[in-house]
Amino acid sequence: MIRAIISKEWHQHRSRYLFYWIAVHAPMLILCLVIAFSTGARTPFADLSDALTMKYLPLSLIETLLVTTIFLLLTAYLAVATFGPEVDDRSLFFFYEQPVSRKLYLSTKLAYGACHVVLANSSAILLMPVAVYMMMLISGKVTSAGSAAAFGLVMAAAGRAAIWCTLISLAGFSLSALLSALVPRWWLAAICAIVLMLVLIPNVAEYVNYLPDIAGDSMSIGMNVSTNNTQWITISRPVTNAELAAFAPWRVGPLFSLILLSAACAASTAFLYSRKQL
Repeated sequence: MIRAIISKEWHQHRSRYLFYWIAVHAPMLILCLVIAFSTGARTPFADLSDALTMKYLPLSLIETLLVTTIFLLLTAYLAVATFGPEVDDRSLFFFYEQPVSRKLYLSTKLAYGACHVVLANSSAILLMPVAVYMMMLISGKVTSAGSAAAFGLVMAAAGRAAIWCTLISLAGFSLSALLSALVPRWWLAAICAIVLMLVLIPNVAEYVNYLPDIAGDSMSIGMNVSTNNTQWITISRPVTNAELAAFAPWRVGPLFSLILLSAACAASTAFLYSRKQL
């Protein structure tokens, strides 16, 4: 029966899930296309060496900021769009008449959507550094032997950030699903969920503490997108090992609170939907 519910979810909402996957991976796809077709975008890679890998490779961690800002809005919409319409068109009550408990149906539906959110975001965050590193190696200016340590530090930072970002996205998904159970129309619930995420987003960076204060020289990043061979991105200095090691540090309390929030919202959502009547 669980397999039937998952199959139903995929066939009913596959366009939404596919759009979500494409959207969160769009920065990596766009970066690959831009570097492939623009000489100006390739200039930093042409000037690289093993010693300068730490100057541009950490920029791939920008995906973590996107996941907890603009993509958090998509996560909120996805949650409402996969729950709310079933109440508005009353198809939810058809499933309630099937030989499966309401709690099992709703729990499976929540878990299926949550899995897409977790897998899509973690995949995007971890694949971005890999893609950038592969392009650096293809440039011929960087060797795997000379840059492996830098790549390891960046991937370790991306791994920590992936845990933070997926838990934040999961909490946003759970909160939005709960709103869809409380607000009577799904489109109105979607607006409320997006507004809630807009209110919460400014506090996310401080909550995660992406970049703790590290003693050292300040770093500036300049951008100048043009159609000629002018370098698009200029960075004043490489990122230090200490700065990467301090990126998205582990903090058990906040991490555990995100898990508790997601679980509480999921349980409340399942309870509220199971109580709905015609």
